[in-house]
Amino acid sequence: MSGGDGRGGRAGTLSYGLPSIPSSKLPDLRFISRGAYGTVSAARHADWRVPVALKCLQGILLDSDRNHLLKEAEILHKARFSYILPILGICNEPEFLGIVTEYMTNGSLNQLLHGEDVYPNIPWCLRFRILYEIALGVNYLHNMNPPLLHHDLKTQNILLDDEFHVKIADFGMSKWRVLSMSQSRSESSLPEGGTIIYMPPEDYNPSQKTRASVKHDIYSYAVIIWEVMSRKQPFEEVINPLQIMYSVSQGQRLDLSERSLSMDIPHRGLIIRLMESGWAQNPDERPSFLKCLIDLEPVLRTFDEIAMLEAVILLKRSKSLYESQSIYKSGKKANVEQIPLNIPLNPEK
Repeated sequence: MSGGDGRGGRAGTLSYGLPSIPSSKLPDLRFISRGAYGTVSAARHADWRVPVALKCLQGILLDSDRNHLLKEAEILHKARFSYILPILGICNEPEFLGIVTEYMTNGSLNQLLHGEDVYPNIPWCLRFRILYEIALGVNYLHNMNPPLLHHDLKTQNILLDDEFHVKIADFGMSKWRVLSMSQSRSESSLPEGGTIIYMPPEDYNPSQKTRASVKHDIYSYAVIIWEVMSRKQPFEEVINPLQIMYSVSQGQRLDLSERSLSMDIPHRGLIIRLMESGWAQNPDERPSFLKCLIDLEPVLRTFDEIAMLEAVILLKRSKSLYESQSIYKSGKKANVEQIPLNIPLNPEK
């Protein structure tokens, strides 16, 4: 166990009970992608015998930066809630610093919504449950003392477990974001296009210091509602992020017409009101997540448990069928080792 200086050792336990996991316990690391904070790899923990995901920053870290990251990770470790992705420990090595989390078998909400070849149909009841669980998770973060703000809420960071329940990831990692951006030589002065989509207009100009606010997350949530209900990529027709920033700054928002939001959407009027209030130009006019939960709870009660179970079974069958067809077309024998782990971060294209 590490000493009381909060820095943690190469093994043992950090303060707040956050385990330090040596890299020797994560054999056969397989690179999956490069995400917002660095690289993402998959492994099977040697002792626990379960698959885990490892997100790590690589390169030289100053002691002050490493200590700040460890402190931030310890805070995140305290955010234990049903709809929050659990942090299992820290991989604190001289060459890199990484967060070890549970591995989510059904990937991200982004993959679910936009993988129409895998999931041709997503029942409405499950879409509403996903939106409700996102609100539950972020509302919990906002009610921590002090409040924990996500500030990077997007469908890539909403993960899905075996039963397609929500697990929110990458919350509160302000220092990780700053360091990962500074270490990326290809990073421009503007946030990446995918982040801009979910970012409120008051945060576009980094030179204007705005007070961190829960109103940032509710704006992002409104965009996610639109994405879940439409199964379209927000602003998919716009290539230049600057164009998105200009349009949103002028008060333009995503299309709410029947072209994007089908008239078949249950409780369509309520959903549109939630979006319009959530992405209001004035942050003070945006509702709290508690208000969103109060509005969504009666909607959830209109769907019975059998319908929800059938929806989950439908998605599982769709995924299984797609994987079987993919294996058949490739001519490979199906076994667990040949089926890739579905790590829930966007891979590089």
